[in-house]
Amino acid sequence: MSPAPVRRTVSAVRRRIPRRWRIALRRAAAGTRPWETPSVRELCELPAGTPLLVHAGGITGDRALDGVLRALARLPEFHLALVCDPAEQAAVQDLVRRAGKARRRVHPVPRPRTMTAAFLASGDVAVFGFAPDAGLGLLDTCLAAGLRIVAADNRVVREHLARHRVGDFYAPGSVPSFAKAVERAWQRGGDAPETPEPQEPAVAPVEAGTPGRWRALGAGPVRLGLGTANYAGQLSALAVAISAARADVGIELVVAKPPATYRYPADRYLHFPGEHRLDVQVQQAARVLGFYTHLIVDAFRPVLGRLNGDDIAADLPALRRARLKVALLAHGSEIRHPGAHLERHAESAFRDAPEELRERLTVVAEQNRRTAQESGLPFFVTTPDLLDDVPFATWAPLIVDVDAWACDRPVLERTRPVVLHAPSNRWTKGTDRLLPRLQELHDRRIIELRLVEGLPHSEMRRLVQDCDIVVDQLVMGSYGTFSCEGMAAGKVVVAYVSEGPHRAAGVQPPIANATPGTLVKTIESLLDDRPAAVALAAEGARYVRDHHDGRRTAEAFDAFLR
Repeated sequence: MSPAPVRRTVSAVRRRIPRRWRIALRRAAAGTRPWETPSVRELCELPAGTPLLVHAGGITGDRALDGVLRALARLPEFHLALVCDPAEQAAVQDLVRRAGKARRRVHPVPRPRTMTAAFLASGDVAVFGFAPDAGLGLLDTCLAAGLRIVAADNRVVREHLARHRVGDFYAPGSVPSFAKAVERAWQRGGDAPETPEPQEPAVAPVEAGTPGRWRALGAGPVRLGLGTANYAGQLSALAVAISAARADVGIELVVAKPPATYRYPADRYLHFPGEHRLDVQVQQAARVLGFYTHLIVDAFRPVLGRLNGDDIAADLPALRRARLKVALLAHGSEIRHPGAHLERHAESAFRDAPEELRERLTVVAEQNRRTAQESGLPFFVTTPDLLDDVPFATWAPLIVDVDAWACDRPVLERTRPVVLHAPSNRWTKGTDRLLPRLQELHDRRIIELRLVEGLPHSEMRRLVQDCDIVVDQLVMGSYGTFSCEGMAAGKVVVAYVSEGPHRAAGVQPPIANATPGTLVKTIESLLDDRPAAVALAAEGARYVRDHHDGRRTAEAFDAFLR
C-alpha cells in the first residue's frame, strides 16, 4: 500500500477515537494526569504558540458571531475556539460552513460543566459580542484566566472593563473593526489584567466629563432613552452631562447607523438596514414603550424602527399611549429652512448648495416644523441660529470635551500666525468663497494658511492646538462644534454669527464676526491689535467652559426630566 492511503487510513481511525481519549493518551505518554479536565487549547488540538481566540458565550443568541467568523479571513494566523452546548451543534455547524476557507481554523469544543479560569487560560484572546448585561460573570472568568479581551463596544462592558484597565472594543457588525481590535489586543501582549473586584452598586456616581460614562438604565426612577442619530457624538456627551447633573436618571442610548459609521459610545446599536425588520421593531418597541419613562428624540429620527416611516411623527401616537414624556432635539439641517435662511442672510450657505439638496432640505424642515408645532412637545436646539426657524424652541448648547481641547500654547506670538480652516462640508462653511481671501493673505506672507480636510479627530486636535486663528463657517449664522473646539484650545475664532438669535439666547460669543466679504479686513484688524485679539481668545476659553462643557445643557433639560 502506498504512503498516501496509509496516511488517510490512520487519519480516519484517529478521527473515530473520541477527542478526550486522544488527549488522555497523549497525557499518559507524557507522564501527566490523563483524566484531568482538558483545556480549551487541548480540545482544539493546537500547539502552544498558535494564536487562539476563544468565544465562550452563547452561540445562537450572538448576532455578532457571524461577523467574527467572517473576520478570520483578515486574521490568517488566528484560530477560533467556539465553546458550545450540545443543543447548539446545528447552529455551530452552520456558522462554520459560512466561515468559508477559514473554517479549518474554527474549532467547536464542548462546554464544560463549570466554566473555569483554568479551562480558558490556555487561550489568548476572549471574544465577546453577546448581550453584555447577561455576561459580566463570564467576563470576570476570562479576566481571571489572564486572557486579553475583545468585546463589542457598549457602555456596560466598557465600564466593567475600565476598572481593570483592559479591553479592546469593536463596532458591532463591523468586520474591519473587529479584526483591528484583535490585532491591537495581540500586539499588547502579556499585559496582565487586574483581579476583578466586587461589583459596585448600579447607582454609583458618575463623574462629569468622563467620555462614555453615564448611569445605566434602571439605576434611578427616571429611565431616559436617547436616540437615534447621535450626530458628532452629541447624544453621548448629553448622556454624560445629564448623569453628572442628576442622580435620579438612568440612561439608555440607542444609535441607528450603518456599522461602518460607529464612532461614539452607545448602549445599543441598531444596524441601519435592520431597522426595517419586523423583529427589530418589535424588540425596540417593547423596550421603549415598556421600560422608558422619558425619551429625547434626536433629529426627528424614528425610535421604534423604520416600518412606521422615516421620521418620528408616526411613532408619536404609540409614545403618547405609553404615557412617555417625550422631547425633541434638533441640530441643524433637519429644521433649518433653506428659503428662510436665504432671505435672512445675504451670504447664506444655501447659495452654494445644489438645487436638489435645497429642495429636499426644504421638505424635511417644513415637515419637522409641523411635527414640532402640532405635537406641542418640548423642543430643544443645539445652536442659537435655529431659534430664527423655531422661536418656540429652547437652546440646549452643544457639548465639547473642554479639557481635552485645552492647551497653554500662546497665540499670535509668531510674526506670521497660523490660520487653520478645516471644513467638514465645503458649502456649509463657505470654503470656496473664503479660500481665495485666505490664500491672498498667505501669498502676501501675512498669514500661514493651513487647509485641512478629512483628517482623524485626534490629528485635528493637534492642528487646532498648534494654530493661532481658527476660521470656521462664514455663511451659516452661528458657531458650531469646530468653533467651540477652537475656543476651548484658547485660539482666536473667526465665524459669521447672526446677532438676533444669540441675543435672544442671552449670549454674546467672543468670536471675531466675519463674512467672506469682510474676512480679510477682520484678520488684518486682529493682527493690527494683537493684545486685544489675545484677550478675545482668552475670553473664548472661559466662554466655552461656561456654556459648552455640558452643565448648561443638562440644566436646559432639567424641567423636562422632573
